[in-house]
Amino acid sequence: MSLIMFHCPDFHSHSLASDGVLTPAELVARAAEYGVDALALTDHDTLDGLEEAGQAASEHGITLVPGIELSVLWGSREIHVLGLWLDTSSATLLKRVKAQQEARRQRAIRIGERLDRAARLNGTYAKACALAGSDFPGRPWFARVLVEEGAVRDQGHAFNRFLKKGQSGFVATPWVSLEQGVADLLAGGAIPVLAHPQAYQLTRKRLRELVRDFRNAGGLALEALMPGLSPHQAALLEECWRHFDLAVSAGSDFHSPAQKWLRLGGVPPFPADATPVWALPGAGGG
Repeated sequence: MSLIMFHCPDFHSHSLASDGVLTPAELVARAAEYGVDALALTDHDTLDGLEEAGQAASEHGITLVPGIELSVLWGSREIHVLGLWLDTSSATLLKRVKAQQEARRQRAIRIGERLDRAARLNGTYAKACALAGSDFPGRPWFARVLVEEGAVRDQGHAFNRFLKKGQSGFVATPWVSLEQGVADLLAGGAIPVLAHPQAYQLTRKRLRELVRDFRNAGGLALEALMPGLSPHQAALLEECWRHFDLAVSAGSDFHSPAQKWLRLGGVPPFPADATPVWALPGAGGG
C-alpha cells in the first residue's frame, strides 16, 4: 500500500465527551476550517465521541483517526498515552475503558466530598455531573462549580486553592500501570503514543527513563511535535525519538477556542528523516 501523506494532521484533540468544550461535530468542523486533513479525537478514557466525529469527518472530507487518551501510572506519576487507529469493537479495549471510567467516577465522588467540606459547599459532585453531562466529571468541571458557587475567582484559582496535587480537593486515581495500559491499547489494535512528554516536567535523565520504559512496554511513537515547544524542549524530544527508535506524532492537545495559544493543526512540520506515526503498520496510511 502506498503511504498517504497528510499535510496538516492533528493527532491529539478533545471534545465535550471528556474535557473539551466543543461537541465532536463542532470540533471536526473547526478542524476543517483550519485546513486539518487528518484529525484524531483522543478524549480522556472514553470512546463516546467517536461515532459523531466520524460522521462529521465524512461530511467535511477529512480523515478521522479513532483514538483515546489513556491515563496510566509510571511508578506513582500519572502519565498519558494516546491510542491511535484503535478498534472500537475490541473487547479488551472496551473492558479497559469501562474500568477507567469507573475509576474516574469513584475519584469524582471523592473530590465532591472533599470540596463539600473544604469549600463549605453542598452537592458539589452532583453539580459537576450536571455541568459535564456525565457521572465521572474531571477536575475542570469541579473548577467551574467552584467558580459558579463563588468559592474562587476563576478556574486557575480553583486548581491552585483546591484541585492541584497537595491541595484539599485533590484525589489521586489508582490508574492501571503504564505497561498494562500499553498492552491493552496494542490488544485493541491501537498505536500507543506517549502524549506531551514535556508536560511532565522531568529532568533529561528521568524523561529518557520514561521513554525507555514506554518503548520497552511496546510503545511505538512519541508526541514530539506540538505548539509552543521551546527550542530546548524540541531538541530533547528529538533526542528521545531518535535514540529509542520511535515514530513521531504531532498534536495540538486542543480543548477550547479560548486557548488562544493553540490552534488545531498548528504543529511544526515533520522532520524529513522521521517515521511519521501514520506510516506504522496498523495506521490508516501505513
